[in-house]
Amino acid sequence: MTPERKFSRFPKVKNLVVRGAFLLTVSGIVALHTGCGSSASEEQQWETVTEKDPTQGVVTTVEEVEKDLFKITGEDIVEKKADSRIIAKYMDGKVDTLTLEEAKLVEKDKSRSGLSRAFMGGLMGYYLGRSMSTPLNRNSYKNQAGFAKSNTVSKNTLSRSAKTRTVKKPVTGRSGFGKSGGGSSRGFSG
Repeated sequence: MTPERKFSRFPKVKNLVVRGAFLLTVSGIVALHTGCGSSASEEQQWETVTEKDPTQGVVTTVEEVEKDLFKITGEDIVEKKADSRIIAKYMDGKVDTLTLEEAKLVEKDKSRSGLSRAFMGGLMGYYLGRSMSTPLNRNSYKNQAGFAKSNTVSKNTLSRSAKTRTVKKPVTGRSGFGKSGGGSSRGFSG
């Protein structure tokens, strides 16, 4: 016996409907993907920035002046960046010495924010991500003499020996909805 063939009245129509639905879905996804993008005037803008990366190291000495409040008492330049240290002197007489890698961990540890706030305001901050174009924080130092020395002699020594590189970064500070740097300031009254 030969098998019976079932003939559909509309096989071509059925295939066309399935294919049409598929193509419509794909084209809708593509349209959403490209249609919701920014116009050329709204695309991400880039700026060229010159950054300095210190090649010499620094030994920062901080002293606890109140519970969890540290001030920088001295900063000395050392030949190698890897020799950078933080010497923390606590009120109870304990002394802690941190390497640059340990300082990076302390900087992220919120329970030791008093210590990190002090060394981030001084020269050590340049090794932990702060731009060398940013001034030192006067309030991080125990006295004016220490701040003056770090702000002139030590900072100039680090700047002269730093490697300079040019990088492209996204422009920040643009305002408006969905932009970094803030939201819309528009409002209405009714």
